[in-house]
Amino acid sequence: MYMLEKFGAWQVGTDPDQGAVEFNLFFPDRNCDPSQYEATRWVERGGARWQVTDFGDPKIESIRVVGSFQHHLGLTDWDETSAPALTRQSHPKGWVWRYQTPVELPADFYEYKYVVRFENGTQRTLGDPCSRYGGRLNQNSAFVIGGSRPIVRPLDGPRQPLRDLVVYELMIDDFTDEYRGERAPLDAVRDKLDYLRNQLGVNAILFMPWTAWWNDRFNWGYDPYQYFSVEYRYANALGQPAEKLSWLKHLISACHDRGIHVIMDGVFNHVGDIRNQEGRGFPYYWLYQEVDTCPYVGKFGGEFAGLSDLDYHNGCTQEFIRDACFYWMDEFKIDGIRFDNTVNFYVANEQRGLPKLLSDIRQHAAEEGHSHFSLTLEHLDMSAVSVVKQTSATSYWNNELYQRCFDSLWNGQIDPRILNAINSHAGLPDGEQTPTIYLGNHDHSQVAWQAGAKESAGALRWWRTQPYAVALFTSPGAVLIQNGQEFGEDYWLMENDESSNRRVKPRPLRWDFVGDSIGSKLLALYHKLIQIRLSYPGLRSPNVYPAYEPGQSGFNASGYGVDTARQLVVFHRWGANEASELQRFTIVLNFSDQSHRIAIPFAANGTWHDLLNDRYDNVYDYRLPNQEITSNWGRVYVRQG
Repeated sequence: MYMLEKFGAWQVGTDPDQGAVEFNLFFPDRNCDPSQYEATRWVERGGARWQVTDFGDPKIESIRVVGSFQHHLGLTDWDETSAPALTRQSHPKGWVWRYQTPVELPADFYEYKYVVRFENGTQRTLGDPCSRYGGRLNQNSAFVIGGSRPIVRPLDGPRQPLRDLVVYELMIDDFTDEYRGERAPLDAVRDKLDYLRNQLGVNAILFMPWTAWWNDRFNWGYDPYQYFSVEYRYANALGQPAEKLSWLKHLISACHDRGIHVIMDGVFNHVGDIRNQEGRGFPYYWLYQEVDTCPYVGKFGGEFAGLSDLDYHNGCTQEFIRDACFYWMDEFKIDGIRFDNTVNFYVANEQRGLPKLLSDIRQHAAEEGHSHFSLTLEHLDMSAVSVVKQTSATSYWNNELYQRCFDSLWNGQIDPRILNAINSHAGLPDGEQTPTIYLGNHDHSQVAWQAGAKESAGALRWWRTQPYAVALFTSPGAVLIQNGQEFGEDYWLMENDESSNRRVKPRPLRWDFVGDSIGSKLLALYHKLIQIRLSYPGLRSPNVYPAYEPGQSGFNASGYGVDTARQLVVFHRWGANEASELQRFTIVLNFSDQSHRIAIPFAANGTWHDLLNDRYDNVYDYRLPNQEITSNWGRVYVRQG
């Protein structure tokens, strides 16, 4: 509804040179549609708990629109006293305040805001919650007359299931900081797509949030305020603000041309901290005279300290976020969404919130022919597997391998629970649902830093990460790589900043690391591991042997498992290739700083190919005896049939 009915500001017609603009600002009303919001809400006021009976009534007396377009109407730009007035009109789900310019505006980029006067005489000047463009300053909204209107090109080849993807987590600002100059960061990302596809080999990118936030400073994007708008900082190019949407469309098309899937990071649990910042942040909150009567913002499930939650008790919120997802799916042809902080908008035995959002998106994807559209949850608690199984989710972020990796690198000793991390699919049914596994992501220090953290050496101990990387690419699930991980970026990040606001700071990629003595070796390893994973579908199956058993510290009778004393792990994988032929794997990992000799067990006799070291071994009696496994290294054997 929010985009189909063109809420926000839109050009009337398609003339590239000129056009009128229509402003539409929607408000839900349960008197028109009871599903829009509940009748009352309990709130805290003056230290006491009150039931709000005028819940959902914005109590607006008038709305005017000001902006940089006013001089074309014979007025003064940004003059509130002469600003055109919107008129209130009925809508099946509430009402819409509307205004259309009486003249056509020449092609350009224009900024605007609403001047809202309430029944008690107070006034606020606010952005538009449905704006598709953010302005340069002061949380302005914007619209474009004319401008190019590219259509996103489809993915080269069919969209793949998530388990078949190697995903690169990309922070747009950090990724382009060193080389973009004055270009739009979204434009500059394209410079490195051939590197990502060919030199590294990934076939998917997870873009950290590109939706607009409330100021023009560096931000990770996890405190959004305009859900339909591309962040101005990412889309602005010198002298070309009218191309704000085009930069993202060109980037997605360029990804699709290379067979790279595009996954959007969506933040749908909360908005920025708006409670004590008059007129700032998510506009719908401030469009209500008494802000705690706004049905879009309020406590639903869990709470994230310092942020304001979206209230999924109310149909208007559910529909607003659903339509935001549909907009990015349909207009920008994205291939999946990663849902941030889902633990806080999932309530057990409640369909509202996350379950309904996922169900609506899954249904829309099916109706629009979006096969294998991925829905990944950041659901970092013990219920994650259960939530995925009970909803339409495709995946969840599985922290286990990251935790075992970071703990072991610090302690110099593997934990037998690493078998649990490798058996990452446990608990999920066979099918499209799969975990997303990683050695690190934006929330943590780089794994290369952790390799030498105890000796204050960072990436100088990069080789210690090698067996963990091999484990990552030979375990079930969708593999995720943090940007820069492949060449040894080694930034440190505090795990908990204790509300000091010191976590969200720039970590620009240092691209000269790609070719140095550390980066070149790691890049070669990651490229090889990616090629192995993408070339052998059996490695992407859910099958792992053996399972972890509490208390184990040595190999089982068949020679598989974990030897904690020598820091060795041996496990078996199997699965079918595209021709339904069986592929079998034996993976041997040495996490210690010494070489060790072992007898390697195999599931069959015959010739096995070690893909990691490009060697062939003939197996008799289901064993390769007395094999030296190099320190911080391993073997990845395969036999077909």
